[in-house]
Amino acid sequence: MGDRKVKVLSVCTSDSSGGAARAAYRIHLAVQEYGIDSRMFVKNKGTTDDRVIPLSEFQPHNALYRAFDWARNKVKNKWQHYQWGKYPNKGPYFMSDLRSTDIGNALRKLDYDVLHIHWINLRFLPLKDLPKDKPIVWTFHDSWPFCGVCHVPLDCHRYQEECGCCPQLESNQKGDLSHQVWTRKQALFQDLQLHVVAPSQWLAGCARMSALFSGRDIRVIPNCLDTDVYRPGDRMEACRHFQLDPARRHILFGAMNAIEDNNKGFDYLVSALTIVGLELSEDTDLIVFGTEHPLPPTIGTMNAYNLGMLVDQTIMAEVYRAADVTVVPSLSENLSCTIMESLSCGTPVTAFDIGGNGDMIDHQVNGYLAHEKDDADLAKGILWCLEHVAESSTAAREKVMENYTPIIVGKEYASLYRSLIDS
Repeated sequence: MGDRKVKVLSVCTSDSSGGAARAAYRIHLAVQEYGIDSRMFVKNKGTTDDRVIPLSEFQPHNALYRAFDWARNKVKNKWQHYQWGKYPNKGPYFMSDLRSTDIGNALRKLDYDVLHIHWINLRFLPLKDLPKDKPIVWTFHDSWPFCGVCHVPLDCHRYQEECGCCPQLESNQKGDLSHQVWTRKQALFQDLQLHVVAPSQWLAGCARMSALFSGRDIRVIPNCLDTDVYRPGDRMEACRHFQLDPARRHILFGAMNAIEDNNKGFDYLVSALTIVGLELSEDTDLIVFGTEHPLPPTIGTMNAYNLGMLVDQTIMAEVYRAADVTVVPSLSENLSCTIMESLSCGTPVTAFDIGGNGDMIDHQVNGYLAHEKDDADLAKGILWCLEHVAESSTAAREKVMENYTPIIVGKEYASLYRSLIDS
């Protein structure tokens, strides 16, 4: 390569909406500081970054193409609705098949040395379009790449052999939709130069155990965040920003589709808050973000405030600064953006001891790791954080500065890209 910059094209459904999108965009920015010529290709562009290329640039805008594309998608959707309709009792968790969008040969038209895939679902990237002649880095933000249709396999380990008889589909058929998608992935991945990055030790372990990626190059590189945006600050000022009473304590809960997505564990939060309410005086409120779903005015003994969907990162940081503790009762997490952002703002976190949560939370140091699906222990963790705000706040910020800064993560990714080109 000489002195020429390595050209990297990162692909993600969005550059701003959701935890995976935020993580992908932060990596895109971080590697540029190490001489990487980085661009992003996205379906939905939310930033003003001119190095982010929207899908619309590769789709014809004439009436004939729009009519053809509409008809084609209608046929595809009818077929897929028929396929999913075979499983009327399927579980409440988000699942994806291989439906995709016509990307206008974008991966052949754009110039890059390394293709970096992130989260590509919601009918975006066709796996059949992945190049066989270039190295591909795939950062896993959930388990979908090595599973059939599920993003959150929970207690199912069928992906270690082959999917089928899928519990989330409530299926007892070996050749069900999960098996069909898994088999198609197996065929598509066979000749690709795939190099897997898992942001957490837990997800790396799952990938290594999977039949689709066993024997592949799998390494752990965490996500990062802008520690100048997500930083400790004036709590009273943050409370005033959201018209919250700074004299009261605030418990924070938030995620993409925080209430609608069963994986986010809102029911466990409600149970824990009911227990917590018996231990606290009436000076504590609940703040929720990431949902348009209406909240009751009170949950347990607490007033509940819904801040709705938040996108602006400076406002997000203010929310964390207004809180005394953030609660993440998810049933499955890779490397939670919510946990990382909260810790970076100096706000301790209580979460279940699952997935990659233990990579970030040091138990009873910068937060509390509760026993999985144990609402009583989750309540105990909330109380512990409220009682140890000062010391845990300092430890929270230190954890991020020592592990998750753009300087640390960008250097690792830049080194990976260059090693793939050199080899």
